[in-house]
Amino acid sequence: MCRLALYLGPPRPLAPLVFGGTHPLAEQAWAPRELLTGSVNADGWGVAWFTPQGPVRLAAAEPVWYDPDLPAALGAVESSAQLAVLRNATVGLFVDRAGLQPFVGGGWAFALNGYVQDFRPRFMRAFRAELPDALYGELRGCSDAETLFLLLRARLDAGAPAARALQDLAAWVVAEVRAVGAEAQLTMALVGPGEAHAVRTGTAERTNTLYAGRGCAVGPAGVVVASEPLTDEAVWEAVPEHHALEVRADGSVRVERLAR
Repeated sequence: MCRLALYLGPPRPLAPLVFGGTHPLAEQAWAPRELLTGSVNADGWGVAWFTPQGPVRLAAAEPVWYDPDLPAALGAVESSAQLAVLRNATVGLFVDRAGLQPFVGGGWAFALNGYVQDFRPRFMRAFRAELPDALYGELRGCSDAETLFLLLRARLDAGAPAARALQDLAAWVVAEVRAVGAEAQLTMALVGPGEAHAVRTGTAERTNTLYAGRGCAVGPAGVVVASEPLTDEAVWEAVPEHHALEVRADGSVRVERLAR
């Protein structure tokens, strides 16, 4: 499974989200504490942030510790909305740039911590057939995460509010996958300027972890959401399984149970 972290709040450097805290996201590349499957997250990394012109992404298909200049580079960039991901590639998918998260497009940044079981042989063609032509033409790779992001964007482009679009996508995928006896883990995050949304769900009762921390050392004036707490502070609260999370720029956090 991947590890992700997002920040929403006043502008601040990107580096703390990846390298800050007592259990930094970067450390989770080799020493994660709460993976359901796998052991390391070293198949690539990516960071997305928002500028007045829209989302920007920096990513590489190599472990996050490979580039000694990365902490300084991320320390030189500030943003009020950030999303960072470490990749643990799903079995059967390529380790290349096309599969790197976060994905950006349409004014959004997206990450999946999870998988659709047997995605390429069993689901890729059917899922991608649901895409409008314009979004289908944006496909670069063969990953489940990229496909889910474009399916999400189709819902957003049709006018669905972000929270509802993400929840609807999760419910649709669960239904499609469960109908043929397969599995899916769907902890997903969607970030835009001034808002962030996430779901923690899947076909099984046990799902990939997700935590929210308001006022933690990594983002003291904002809200940080992460697969694992980035600090040892008591501010972190687990998002319950099969729930959705919404964060706003004013620091408000709302959690609601998903219909199942």
